Amino acid sequence: MTTNELKRCVYRILGDLTKSDNVISVDEMDTLDSICDTMKITPLHKNESYSLTLADAVNYVAKQNRTVGARIVKLMEECALKDGECCRAEALLISAVEIVNDSRGQILSMRFNNRPILSTQIVYVDSSRESASRRNELDKNYEELSRIAEMAGFELIYIPHVAKEFKEFKSKKDLERLLSIVNPTLTPNAVSNKVMSLQEMDNRYFYLRVLNERLQMGLSLSCPVWLIRLPNSVVNGIGYANFLCYNVEMDDIKKQLIEWVDGLNNRQTPYSILVNRHSDRSKDFLYGGFHKALLDVMAADRIESWEIKVYIRAGSSPVIDKSEQGEKFSIAISKGKKKYPVLINGREAAFYILLLCGSAGVERGVNFEYNRDRSARIQSMYIEAYHMVSNRESHFPDITLSSTFRPIKTKVMKALEACGVKEELHLFKPTKKGDATYYIPLAADNVKVVGVEGEIPLLNSTIYSSYKHIMQ
Repeated sequence: MTTNELKRCVYRILGDLTKSDNVISVDEMDTLDSICDTMKITPLHKNESYSLTLADAVNYVAKQNRTVGARIVKLMEECALKDGECCRAEALLISAVEIVNDSRGQILSMRFNNRPILSTQIVYVDSSRESASRRNELDKNYEELSRIAEMAGFELIYIPHVAKEFKEFKSKKDLERLLSIVNPTLTPNAVSNKVMSLQEMDNRYFYLRVLNERLQMGLSLSCPVWLIRLPNSVVNGIGYANFLCYNVEMDDIKKQLIEWVDGLNNRQTPYSILVNRHSDRSKDFLYGGFHKALLDVMAADRIESWEIKVYIRAGSSPVIDKSEQGEKFSIAISKGKKKYPVLINGREAAFYILLLCGSAGVERGVNFEYNRDRSARIQSMYIEAYHMVSNRESHFPDITLSSTFRPIKTKVMKALEACGVKEELHLFKPTKKGDATYYIPLAADNVKVVGVEGEIPLLNSTIYSSYKHIMQ
């Protein structure tokens, strides 16, 4: 445990843990100083940790061997207990690090915005067109699962149950009146449509249209998860929200929740929780917590979404780029009338297009772990993407080699950070999941390919058709 990167990560994690209960005791500071002395964490490491997100730090630790991960958890427990008790926030953070270390989930960090997940909620999120058996498991056991979550002070949020509450509201007319109060500028037709969306909302709609489109959270899920709000962080002076995506064990959801709740409660000193079930929903509607946030988001007027635009710059009918030398681009990020060109060359743009296609596919990313057959297909797809942005005919770099992959990814990351986007940059960066899979978090519906005939969605484009044909 001596690398500089690990020292930076350890200090970010332990620093966030120390601040998580909003009280920093002298004993905690002494313990943190002692750990820094033992691990030779210098002031420079501490300064550099301020630029790391919690997700970056925890994910790096999780990539080390199990001994390292277990040691970090022990250090967290040591720090948490120095003031005489391990509070809820500290227990939650320690549990999250254990989950990521065991490859049972991941942590996401993003700038503050209107995020409808509170620290007292656990939300079931599913991106798939779920099977009837999966729905039945949650529908039948919702009340029991909800009571298990309550034992740790959490409110279980299951979107079909929330939609059912909207359906059972006294009358559709009253729900329309409620939305009109939340946003008085809505037209009667808009109000009616939004009421219908609330009453018919399912897990996939919530994932695609609420979390990713309206709230721009950039989730990319390969399985259902429990979404749990963790203590906040400050990164370079900017507030960041942290979330745990805990993979749902569909074979035994009840057992998983019980074990997680027991683990949290066993770490904490005894405490009391207050559960308000708000039992009389026939006349009144609870405008607070998750319901308030969801109503506010759904009642908002049209929200300008971020988009990634890929410009065809090569072939028989390219879109002409009239930019000055050194400012030419094939990739741009846009929101409304604002456009932020990403100044990268052809080989880097081809890599980014490859990731965009992979992120739209069923695997939600491109797996660069060497496999002779898969790696050959990835290289073929990379060349296809290269043809979109360059007229080069031969001598293409091999993107499956780490000596090629790493510098290209680094240049793409630097160009994104320099393009002028200040908020939601996490939506556009190549993001790692697992050992070797990378994806772009922005929803595929928000990626457009721009040719001489105009814009078309990536999912309807020739390049994505080529990706499906090559990679299948």
